[in-house]
Amino acid sequence: MYASSGNFKTYVKQSHTVIVKAEVWSSDQLLQAVNIQSGGVTINDSMASRRECEIEIVTNRTSTNLVPDNDFDTITPFGNELRLYRGIRFDDGTDEYVPLGVFVITEVNIKDSNEGVTLSLSGTDRSLIISRAKWLQPYQVENGSLEDAITDLLKDRYPDVLTQFPETNVSINQVVLGSENDNDPWKDAVELCELVGFDLFFNANGVVEMAQFPSLDGSVVVSTFVEGDGTTITSIDRSISTKETFNGVVYTIEGTEVTTPIRVEAWDEDSSSPTYRNGRFGEVPTFVETSLLSTEAEAVRAAAALLNKYIGAQETISWECIPDPTLDVNDVVYVKAVGAKVDRLVIIDQIDLPLSAQDSMSVTARTVRVVADGEEVVVGA
Repeated sequence: MYASSGNFKTYVKQSHTVIVKAEVWSSDQLLQAVNIQSGGVTINDSMASRRECEIEIVTNRTSTNLVPDNDFDTITPFGNELRLYRGIRFDDGTDEYVPLGVFVITEVNIKDSNEGVTLSLSGTDRSLIISRAKWLQPYQVENGSLEDAITDLLKDRYPDVLTQFPETNVSINQVVLGSENDNDPWKDAVELCELVGFDLFFNANGVVEMAQFPSLDGSVVVSTFVEGDGTTITSIDRSISTKETFNGVVYTIEGTEVTTPIRVEAWDEDSSSPTYRNGRFGEVPTFVETSLLSTEAEAVRAAAALLNKYIGAQETISWECIPDPTLDVNDVVYVKAVGAKVDRLVIIDQIDLPLSAQDSMSVTARTVRVVADGEEVVVGA
């Protein structure tokens, strides 16, 4: 969740004046601010590129015409970036914006009609820069901490990349990447992190972050969506499925750096869970093999982190609501709706955030567990 003021948190749950801002940048230089006609941002934790955007700009045929004359103009998909913001104008006339992402412009479409000239722009977060910078020869990740290895890898492909990594206390073994022509350095970096239980992504400010996959153990509930007076939800859907559900992770470490192969198992051992390993669901494991780690303790921690991600997939909750641009994927929120029999702490998987004032925001989340009778759900503590 993006840190906003208390005033913002209050206004966003009620009727308010929406403001949006779009800027075109080249490296660290602001080229031009543009007025958005419509559009939106999608944030999805299952996509390699966490953030994508689509916007429309209406421009005058003659004065301040934004239609590019050539490939070096401002609005062209050859390196320039979009920075998007959504915010609130408070009653006292002051403004507060929340960043929605830094997007590499990938496509520009121009439509000339009687109503005017419309430019449709598509963009993807800065992970695209790293994905495109394929290795021309194999790249060797050296033994060392996860955060140092990933920093070196990213800077090798994108020297100006900004990172914000914690001390992971994870050591990884040497591995060689980029041996195939159709390599993807960003995908490799994401997969290296996932194998040891960490999420890698570009945040709303265009900085690469690394974080452990969320669980309810020690997680902060950042917002609530409860039906009744003051609710921001306009509709809710609930889906129960076992297509992508596992209740066990079998984690195996083999390789030249490991004297004896290591195998650990992590299971859903909660007897009140619908995916309890000794319950009706049975044992449904997924298997992970890697040469990155070298100790049993590291394997146990990685397997447990991956299990937290998988066991919530049996149920998804989706809802439409008043847009809150401070929310992000992997935030833990509380949702309650009597008709759908939803009383859940959930982890957000996808957000579709509009830039127009009149449209609602779509949120999809995976369930974690039913909230117990009498349990207090604490927000922001």
